[in-house]
Amino acid sequence: MANPHFKLRHPFNFSPHKFELGRPFFFNKSYADNFFFLKLYELKEDEYAAFYRYHLDYFLKENAGEEKEFFSYIYELTSTRIQYYKQQTPFGSRHVLNKESLRKSNQFLRFLHSIDRWNHHKSLEILLVEKEEQIQKFMIQISELEAQIKELNQYESAEKISIAEGKLATVIDLFKQLQELTSPDERKLFRSQTQSPWYKMLSKYFLHGEKEIPINTARNYFPANKNTKLIKGSDVADEDKIFKIIPVDKKD
Repeated sequence: MANPHFKLRHPFNFSPHKFELGRPFFFNKSYADNFFFLKLYELKEDEYAAFYRYHLDYFLKENAGEEKEFFSYIYELTSTRIQYYKQQTPFGSRHVLNKESLRKSNQFLRFLHSIDRWNHHKSLEILLVEKEEQIQKFMIQISELEAQIKELNQYESAEKISIAEGKLATVIDLFKQLQELTSPDERKLFRSQTQSPWYKMLSKYFLHGEKEIPINTARNYFPANKNTKLIKGSDVADEDKIFKIIPVDKKD
């Protein structure tokens, strides 16, 4: 019976895929596990991923969604093989071969560790410690976020300033005038690298009548480039410019 985990070569196929297992003539398919390692020992380390993927794809054709089962099978197979080599006498005639096979098996095991999405190679104790460390990190992050929220809440207002219905454009005109004001020493009274503080302030702290002012609506009135031609309906009409902010003449 063929091993469902591995793609075996057909007898008398003299041009098999590089990763197919078995011999060119008839062979005992129940030894597929052994053929897996014989093939593995022929490969270079940078070929492990493709080798693993080749047999995984074969397995998934008949066992869709069972990647974890395949990984567990290969992992246990490799771990068992490593234990076998560790138990061999260092004085036997196969010592050199066993030592090299052990090295290659350990190399492959490290590859399996690198793709282990299920923490199969970690003991329950290690997993519990890691989970506890994660929980502690999350608790610290939560505390920091709660502190940030508490600080931000200091600037939250219980209510918004209501602009008289139909006078939103008038207030926007005042905002724009404020941006252009200079103090007696000819310095800008207000400075901002961008227009975002102005439209965000309008949206966050003001109502138009009883309605919220969507931030995208507010943004339309304050383009990044002040010389940009505004879209229709976003410029302040002359009839809405009913106030003019002028400096006090100290000489009077």
